[in-house]
Amino acid sequence: MDLRKIAFWLLLVVPAIMIVNGCQVTSMNRDEIARSDFRVALIDSAVSIMASDLYMRLAKSNLLEKGGTLDSSTYFDTLQDIVLDSIISMDARKVDLRKNAGLYRTYKLRFEDFYLNYLFQHIILDSIKVDSIGVDSFYWAHPELFGYKEQVRAKQLAISPTGLKLGKDSLLYKDYNADQLDSIARIMVAELRSKVDSGADFGSLAYDYSMNRESGKKNGELGYFFRNTFNKEFEDVAFSLPKGTVSQPFKTSDGWHLVYVIDHVDSGFAPLTPEIYSQVSKSYANEIAKARSGLFIDSLSRAADIRFNDSALGGNIHKVPESTWAAIVNDIDTITFFRLPAMLSGFKMNPESDTMTLSEMHNALAYQARKLLLFQAGDKLGFGKHPEVVKKNDSFFHKYAMEIIKDSSRDMAYTPPDSLIMEYYNENIDKFVFKKPIYVQHIIVQDSIFGEFLRDQALSGIKFLDLAKEYYPGAEEIRVAAADLGYIGPGEMPDNFYSVAIGTPVNGYSHPVKTEWGYHIIHVVDKLYDKTVDQIGPGISDSLRKQHDKDFLKQWKQDMMRRHRIEYSLDRIKRLELAAKERR
Repeated sequence: MDLRKIAFWLLLVVPAIMIVNGCQVTSMNRDEIARSDFRVALIDSAVSIMASDLYMRLAKSNLLEKGGTLDSSTYFDTLQDIVLDSIISMDARKVDLRKNAGLYRTYKLRFEDFYLNYLFQHIILDSIKVDSIGVDSFYWAHPELFGYKEQVRAKQLAISPTGLKLGKDSLLYKDYNADQLDSIARIMVAELRSKVDSGADFGSLAYDYSMNRESGKKNGELGYFFRNTFNKEFEDVAFSLPKGTVSQPFKTSDGWHLVYVIDHVDSGFAPLTPEIYSQVSKSYANEIAKARSGLFIDSLSRAADIRFNDSALGGNIHKVPESTWAAIVNDIDTITFFRLPAMLSGFKMNPESDTMTLSEMHNALAYQARKLLLFQAGDKLGFGKHPEVVKKNDSFFHKYAMEIIKDSSRDMAYTPPDSLIMEYYNENIDKFVFKKPIYVQHIIVQDSIFGEFLRDQALSGIKFLDLAKEYYPGAEEIRVAAADLGYIGPGEMPDNFYSVAIGTPVNGYSHPVKTEWGYHIIHVVDKLYDKTVDQIGPGISDSLRKQHDKDFLKQWKQDMMRRHRIEYSLDRIKRLELAAKERR
């Protein structure tokens, strides 16, 4: 056990208490924990973190992907993460989510979607009894769902005059006219048909010879296709051939063809296999459910008492505060003006008009009320108190309450001050102002004319250092090193050398430059450009903001932990065995 790390966490999370009994070294694996689970941490004498919780979190991590043993120094951070998550969950129970309008609406929408599906299942779907006679009738009455059109699966081989003219042997055919090319294509296809008769594999011939390369590279495979997929001449042949036969050569507007029909499926219905029967049964049930749910909602709407706020609806609805009520449904639920104008616009009888009548607005609000009527009916029937519904509602509420706690871990208003940006710039000036701004390579020759020859060689694509290896003066083993100067600054080479290098573009080659050593051909590999604080300021600001976020989060975690009493019991798992990742 790494006691120094434990001591660090003790200082961090005071008044946390570490309980360690004995100094025996034990090792536990998943099966042992499963047989006898035990507590490894306790928060505020109320919330327990179990060894199984720790193991499952470790198993999902990328630690020891090949398996192995972890001691407390390596798994303790993971345990701290679990403790922190538990604290966030505990604190979220004290949050009033209604004070955060955005998250509260999100919670309501998520729960309402769940509740609608739950009511649909329990009120509508569960009441439907599907019989085989109904399923059979539904099946035959819906060919658009369960029938299929005539289709063919085929392979093709194509030779075309255009393919001959533009293909790899185009030089052979450059002097032929259209009729001659057509005749050659016909002869070639006939020869390939003879090869098929002699036992050659159609797919291999298509791969080697077909000029339709999209299908040719797939051994001529076209897959299954319906009529009106390809041109009529091609389909007339393909759909007329029996399954398993190869056509005689035939001509279309695309050239000469052979087609091999692998399968031919007539139009009709899919066989009513158990799988298809299950699909039909579900579709039949959904059809009944759709009709019944419509009748159910219509009955609720007819019995509903909806009061409309005509004084607000009759004015400029875009200026009405979002919290203003627009309609009250059965004196229970309220529809407000939140996003109401956008919703109402979809119910305009005249899309060209800028206004809506009160009648149109009433219809739109009545439609909007249907969901509320369903919720009211569900609650009246007792579904709102079903354990599954209550649990789901609590789960969604708690999830978004936790988001409020987590939001406090981010300092959204922070912006680095200009003084801090300037300080960072000055402290890291070498990253922004370069004493050696240009990367150069060069070759020294004694003749400027020969220098121009080497420059031309480099411009033609020969690697500059290959030229240096052959022509740079001196011993061959040091030529490349001598030619590659790396990044240089003023004063490291003669002034005229440096000024020409600065004026040469990146990946460019200079004309010969004379110095005391001879003529230099300069290759500029790279340039570094100084950046002012105004130019680099946004990037520095982003880096400072990220560092601030990291520091702020660290402090936030410390503060969260300090507010709670945490007891650790790690004596039973001095070491923890993890299986390989794929077996966890």
